[in-house]
Amino acid sequence: MDVAAFNAWVEKVKERCTALDRWEIARTHVGHVLAYAPMDPDGLWLHRTVAAMLNTKAYEDMRRGFTTELFNTRGAHLSNGGKAERELATSYKAKGNALDGAGYPRIAAALQELAESYMPSCWPT
Repeated sequence: MDVAAFNAWVEKVKERCTALDRWEIARTHVGHVLAYAPMDPDGLWLHRTVAAMLNTKAYEDMRRGFTTELFNTRGAHLSNGGKAERELATSYKAKGNALDGAGYPRIAAALQELAESYMPSCWPT
């Protein structure tokens, strides 16, 4: 990932959208795009530059866009008794734990929330 190009892109989006009073909604859409970010060269499942941006306190809407896109990437599906949902919950929980351990607690919490959305309280854990 070209970190300088990424940061320049976000700044340009921010500049243009702020001028149009659309930066708030644009952050949600940027979050959608960031769901396709590469893993970090050190092995963290999400590039640290992206994780740091998503962890920014003021970017709750960007985190929401990110997790919404992760949820939507599943597409249409048939139920298989909850097995796939439990697997997704386990995966997102592990990813959230990895981000938390790497020092990104806000985006980690958003991933934990996504994991919980796949685990209704009536299902055995």
